[in-house]
Amino acid sequence: MKSRNFLSKFEFVYEQFFLTIVTWIIYKRILFRCLPACSFFESKLILLGIIATQYIVKFVMKKIGNRNEVSISFDLISGYGIYTVLTYYQIRRTLVMNCLIIFGILSIIYSILIMSQKIKNRKEIGRTLCGRIVRIVSATQKFMGMGFTFIMLVSGINILFGSSIMKSKVNPETRASTNGQLSSNKMETLILLQEDSWSMLTIQERLDVLQTVANIERKYFGLPNELNIGAANLNEGIMGYYSDKTHEIILSMDSLLYDSPWILLDTVCHEAYHSYQYRMVDAWQGADECNKNLKLFSNANSYASEFNNYIEGDENFCDYYSQDCESDARKYAEDSVADYYLKIHEYLCEKEE
Repeated sequence: MKSRNFLSKFEFVYEQFFLTIVTWIIYKRILFRCLPACSFFESKLILLGIIATQYIVKFVMKKIGNRNEVSISFDLISGYGIYTVLTYYQIRRTLVMNCLIIFGILSIIYSILIMSQKIKNRKEIGRTLCGRIVRIVSATQKFMGMGFTFIMLVSGINILFGSSIMKSKVNPETRASTNGQLSSNKMETLILLQEDSWSMLTIQERLDVLQTVANIERKYFGLPNELNIGAANLNEGIMGYYSDKTHEIILSMDSLLYDSPWILLDTVCHEAYHSYQYRMVDAWQGADECNKNLKLFSNANSYASEFNNYIEGDENFCDYYSQDCESDARKYAEDSVADYYLKIHEYLCEKEE
């Protein structure tokens, strides 16, 4: 078998180490999430173990271990790909299954074509079969590597256009509406916030329901900007946040998977109120000096000061919790959640009559 050792042993080890560090930083920033029932530290160890196993297997099977950039790349892709399948299966089940089936079938077809070739020299049957097995294993890794690459690209592509890994398929509303009533279509969507219905929804469908809530909140506040709902891998304890730069409400992927619908509804209402607070500050800053002391702007000055010197929860939780912008958002969200479920109850009662 022709050797493809284009790198010396030192160069091979050096490039492996360098690329592992670079791809680790990129993967951790974009796609990394903890395995179910595993801590952050345990999940990192498992990922490193999977990557190390790829290298060890390559080292043991020396004939497959060609020392070149392609070999290193597919080792890394396989390691990250396996971990991505384990952590994103619940989130991207259809994508993961379709990719594994398609590229698995391609691997089987290739294996059949290789093994069905006639062996001309029967004296070297053993050597020929070993060579074919090596080719099949190498090709299978490449086929599955292409599948893993597609899974990771689709799972992480949204991060290039915003802060989220997943986005709602429901379009955010961008035009003002004078209709203050909830349409029957929106009410049919809102009733999915009931526990029994919520548990049957996929993570994508849950995002779509919450985008509908965000559209309702935008209309209620009269916001000139849209509210874009997305999901990302947030730190433990953070259920969501609002970014005024992108008008995004980013929800925790774990919260979408495991929390009750009323918690997520509370989060969306809380973050939507932050968008309203930013527009209050804009209006206050754009007002004439003689009008800035109007009661209308009584909270805007405080919000402006807090946004400029915002205290994160992981810095000082007590100070974070007691900020006016946070306490007001909590109060609004609490009342708003109760109002949503009251409207759902009234709508269901009307349907039964």
